[in-house]
Amino acid sequence: MIPIEKNGNVQDEFIEELKRKNATVTVFLTRGNRITGKIINHDKYTVLLEVEGEPNLIYKHAISTIVVGG
Repeated sequence: MIPIEKNGNVQDEFIEELKRKNATVTVFLTRGNRITGKIINHDKYTVLLEVEGEPNLIYKHAISTIVVGG
């Protein structure tokens, strides 16, 4: 389980923990696509995902779900 601070930002803490663990994640987009890779970085609006050695910038508003594993 990922520890979340009482007044923390849940989405940012979740994404940061996955980044720290260098976990492979599958990102499901609102249009139905899915992308599998590793989180390189993130900010308020985007997630930078490494997919097959290449960076992919994904806007958070386009993300439906993030799950651990590929």
